[in-house]
Amino acid sequence: MSREVKEKKKSPGNAAVRWLGRTAFFLLWTLILTVGVLFGVIWVMEKGPSPTLTATFCRSMRETSAIRWIPNIFLSDEEIDALKSTDTQDVQTQAVNTSLIHIAQGDGPAEEQEEAEEVPALEVIDIADGTIKGKLLIVRDPSRVILGTSDNLGHQAGLQLTDLVAKYDGVAGINAGGFNDENGLGNGGIPQGLVITGGQLVWGSAGNTYNVIGFDSDNILHVGRMSGQEAMDLGIRDAVSFVTHDGLASSLIINGEVQTQNLASGVNPRTAIGQREDGAVLLLVLDGRSINTLGATMENVCDVMLKYGAVNAGNLDGGSSTVMVYQGEIINNCASVTGPRNIPTGFVVLQEDGSNG
Repeated sequence: MSREVKEKKKSPGNAAVRWLGRTAFFLLWTLILTVGVLFGVIWVMEKGPSPTLTATFCRSMRETSAIRWIPNIFLSDEEIDALKSTDTQDVQTQAVNTSLIHIAQGDGPAEEQEEAEEVPALEVIDIADGTIKGKLLIVRDPSRVILGTSDNLGHQAGLQLTDLVAKYDGVAGINAGGFNDENGLGNGGIPQGLVITGGQLVWGSAGNTYNVIGFDSDNILHVGRMSGQEAMDLGIRDAVSFVTHDGLASSLIINGEVQTQNLASGVNPRTAIGQREDGAVLLLVLDGRSINTLGATMENVCDVMLKYGAVNAGNLDGGSSTVMVYQGEIINNCASVTGPRNIPTGFVVLQEDGSNG
């Protein structure tokens, strides 16, 4: 072999080509093995020996906007339908009994007023019960909780919750109603269902029926099925509506009774709102989709709400939209990989006499 040929074989260019080839081969097989393992895990989740695990996995996936197609990889539409809970959108729930809520008016005996002053106007509680983790904000005065909306609903992108709370010079807030989010690519500008703010029906129609979560002019929280007109007749001042992808209504607790027909769910981040007998509002976010916690079920939400005294409670938009803002900062772990999402509505806690609560 000539010296010239040997030098060509040992040239840096040939070595680089061989290195690139080996690297590409390694990466290709790594990708193939990773995809194979991933599909194997999905197969076990969907076709494995545990019906409970299959149902939880499929419900969790179907509650998302971006990857709700995953159950269809190994399951037929008929098999998926069998895992769904019964469509409850037309189930007539009992009406909220407003006489169960007794909101302090601040004009009672001096001793009662002094005792009330010792209770913080706002209280943030860390929720950590097994794998369930999140934040609960107790707002003692329900009149401070309003529904904030993004600008020009339906015609431009929504706002991140920090901006939405700041728009109303608020102290705190949580995300509220659902919005159009095809394949997880929605811009948060188009609400789903009904939106009432300041006593005005600004989205939805009087004749249609919705799953409503909101406050009346007496600052009492209502949850349940009603038309836009019925909501207006009840004097609802601020409200949204929400229904899960599988048709679960938003009512979780009504008059102290858990609405069991609405609890079949997967494990995901959750947002909910409730009210105690003394009128205090419970704003709840439960984290998920992280190494610290996968998320919570609707039953978990009810358990937390009941533990802290909720008489009525409703489920709000969850998943990657779940977020709580307090004092200008996000205080829970937002599940969105791209950061807090734009949303059309949020329940905002207003300042108290110009203070920060």
